[in-house]
Amino acid sequence: MTMRPRSRGRLGLRFRDPADQPRFIANALDRTEDLDALRRGVRLAQEIFARPALREIVGEEVWPGPGVNTAAGSNTLDDAIRAQARTIFHPAGTCRMGPDPGAVVDLSLRVNGVEGLRVADCSVMPALVSGNTNAPTMMIADRAADAVLAD
Repeated sequence: MTMRPRSRGRLGLRFRDPADQPRFIANALDRTEDLDALRRGVRLAQEIFARPALREIVGEEVWPGPGVNTAAGSNTLDDAIRAQARTIFHPAGTCRMGPDPGAVVDLSLRVNGVEGLRVADCSVMPALVSGNTNAPTMMIADRAADAVLAD
């Protein structure tokens, strides 16, 4: 997985009825930088585990395995990465926050054009954090509570 992917997905409504399931397009590994980072990570891990101090204590490579050519220019590594890559289920940034009319929520987390509704979760984050989203989401919730109390 990439901790700071460059690829960007989209979340939207399929139909005018907001009760319908949303349309989510992940676009995972859509940007070459993401695949490049994962390729470098696999090769680095292989180099580390091949060093004499570790080679004696680690077992056989589990992934990508001996059948996958990891040399530069090999498409088999790219195929293996695409088959194995995961999201870690921390999507963020689907409700862009900002002062401009194109933002979904304003700086007080109010949904633009919808009275009495705020968004207080990691969907307002402009970019992914490199760890669990729990602490930043609690900070966003704290900010939302302050905004509600101020109103």
